[in-house]
Amino acid sequence: MIEKWCKKWIPTVVKTFLVPFVTLLIVVPLTFLIIGPIATWIGNALAAMTSAIYGFSPVLAGVLLGVFWQVFVIFGVHWGFVAVMMSNVAAMGYDQILGLSLGASFAQIGVVLAILLQTKDQKLKGIALPAFISGIFGVTEPAIYGVTLPRKKPFILSCIAAGVGGGLIGFFGTRMYMMGGMGIFSIPATIGPKSGVDMSVYGLMIAMAVSFVLGFVLQIALGKKSVDADYDEKQAKAVQEVANQADVIAKAAPASNTDLNVSTELVSPLDGELLPLSEVKDEVFSSGAMGEGVAIEPSQGVLHAPADGRVVMTSPTGHAIGMKTKDGAEILMHIGMDTVNLQGKGFETLVDKGDEVKAGDELVKFDIDEIHSAGYIVTTPIVVTNSKDYEKVSVVCQGEVKVGQEILDLEGATEKEASTNENPQMA
Repeated sequence: MIEKWCKKWIPTVVKTFLVPFVTLLIVVPLTFLIIGPIATWIGNALAAMTSAIYGFSPVLAGVLLGVFWQVFVIFGVHWGFVAVMMSNVAAMGYDQILGLSLGASFAQIGVVLAILLQTKDQKLKGIALPAFISGIFGVTEPAIYGVTLPRKKPFILSCIAAGVGGGLIGFFGTRMYMMGGMGIFSIPATIGPKSGVDMSVYGLMIAMAVSFVLGFVLQIALGKKSVDADYDEKQAKAVQEVANQADVIAKAAPASNTDLNVSTELVSPLDGELLPLSEVKDEVFSSGAMGEGVAIEPSQGVLHAPADGRVVMTSPTGHAIGMKTKDGAEILMHIGMDTVNLQGKGFETLVDKGDEVKAGDELVKFDIDEIHSAGYIVTTPIVVTNSKDYEKVSVVCQGEVKVGQEILDLEGATEKEASTNENPQMA
């Protein structure tokens, strides 16, 4: 809020320096003098309240602390419980309050694991996997802020699972005898100096397992729709974008009177690894809805013409280009998945709509490293959008390919048959 306020009145020429400086000048003392003390008082009050509830019912205290623990973490008031824990260990040799929260990290990673299996978004997978691993050791902030909280429902489901785990920890009477790590590292801290590994320790492990499994099951059963809501919206836009591109190519191509186009071949427009179109991580292409073809995982960031022909479509963002070959094949080449979101960053289009090109001519330059660093893949489908005009579209090689190497055989009519179809009076 303060940063937005500063941006309104600080002159543009000095914003880069003065906005963060003035923001910190206000926020730092505000945090020390007001926010910090208030958060501490709230944390201490919550800890005292939980202790009182524990005296009445350990199970109820565990349920409440389990449900709200991650909320407390978000606002930083969980440190009040840490202070009470240290005080209890110093006075009594153990603490029974902080341990009630130990199921929360496992509930969180149970939900995250389910999301990892449910999502189609590669970017989310890249966030969820390390968040799952760090959560095993009690560091749940990456899971909370990066995965569950932005999607709301998964976060609520993790809180419910954590509440069940907290209730079990209260039921088994688990105590902490020292300040240790969290997650699986918290288990040794619950081993009593005299009692050793007893049912309270086993109970904690049971509660951790229940929290994890319940979080996973709840997310699988109830949370799937919330996982890829934003991603699916982007995918819908991508589907429309690709459909529009294919439509532009079709409209730009002159109509043909032939039943089948003349047979032809396409050469590789990229250096890289050839992949079946079915392996593309986008159903728009992998399903074959846009036409038959192949995909390439490029090793060099230059897209070339796969045949002699004319450029009939260029994307304003540079990530897609359409061609009509001299033999009538309509080709769509789409560099990467969801790369339209880069708004042209990392792409340089070298041709214009209407340009005549020869096989091997450079069409687009793109920065593979920049695209990867932005979280996108560069797998490039090469699709024959008028596949119906050919009897068969065959992939003629596999593995590593070089620019100019034949990759697709488009089997259609012979030149004589095509000529006859165009001039039926000659038949």
